[in-house]
Amino acid sequence: MGYRFLKTGKVGRTLWVELHNPHVNFLTVEMLEELHHLLAEVGDDPTVRVLVLTGGIEDVYILHFSIPELHRIVEESRTSPLTGLSRSAAGRFLMEGFITLSMLAMDHLPWLERLNLKMAKANSGRMFSYFLWLQMHRLYLAVERLEKVTIAAINGPCNGGGTELTTCFDFRFMVGDQGFKLGQPEVLINIIPGGGSSQRLPRLIGKAKALEWMLSGSQLEPLEAKRIGLLTDVFEKAGFRERVQEFADLMSRRPPLAVKALKRAVHRGTDTFLVRGLAIELLEGMRCFDSSDTDRAMKAYARLLEEKVDVPPEQRIDPDELMDTMLEARYLDGFEGR
Repeated sequence: MGYRFLKTGKVGRTLWVELHNPHVNFLTVEMLEELHHLLAEVGDDPTVRVLVLTGGIEDVYILHFSIPELHRIVEESRTSPLTGLSRSAAGRFLMEGFITLSMLAMDHLPWLERLNLKMAKANSGRMFSYFLWLQMHRLYLAVERLEKVTIAAINGPCNGGGTELTTCFDFRFMVGDQGFKLGQPEVLINIIPGGGSSQRLPRLIGKAKALEWMLSGSQLEPLEAKRIGLLTDVFEKAGFRERVQEFADLMSRRPPLAVKALKRAVHRGTDTFLVRGLAIELLEGMRCFDSSDTDRAMKAYARLLEEKVDVPPEQRIDPDELMDTMLEARYLDGFEGR
């Protein structure tokens, strides 16, 4: 598939995806569609272990979501029967249950998700709000659930829908020496974040800090965002891509089966109660132990211990050197996710 808004390039086992929507990368529903399609391709590509999303325009990441598209929702809401239904407590109760069940069904039936998206797009002329909401949330869930390492490389200002998209990634890095900031300013135009930040930000940085940031509508400096846990790290513009690539290279050496299992355990476990989370962890762990890759890794590590650790003190490597050897994990390069 040819992409209008996306440019891609591979560096080793890392796929870089650049956003191009001049002049400031306003996020649109068409861009969400393209990203969703690309994610499906990445999920099926065993040569890609890490996905990096960045802005393809100089000093631009995602300014925020397209205001004309958001304004379509305002205009549509005046005549939508769903808006009328949502005005009563009973109506909200029914809609909440229906939406929850629909989303859960799509989680387990991929064909149903494709059908719903296709139907929503076909009817977007009169139900644009639903199409935008459905496409946005199914994409953001797909990013979160991609069974590969994902990185948001924020190389410019990032607000609103752009911030919400970054919260779905495993790691977030940002240029910190150019005055770029992060924001979630929807409250300033009398709306709330509609792409999941009211749910994901409290999970990332805590309820009080998330509420403070979203209710104030203020901008966060990169170093402050790192301090509260929103950003993984902050780098200077010079060498930004290289620093992100270094991290991506490290992540690309992690065995794919363990990456899948760990991401499933973390995401599914944090969405449920502790005892069920422990059960999920156990089952994902069993999948890892039932693997020829794990057998190879265990044997390789046992040989390392035999040669470098379980020896007289004068021949023994120190613990830091042992852990550095493990972090490099060169013996994992041949892993195929089995």
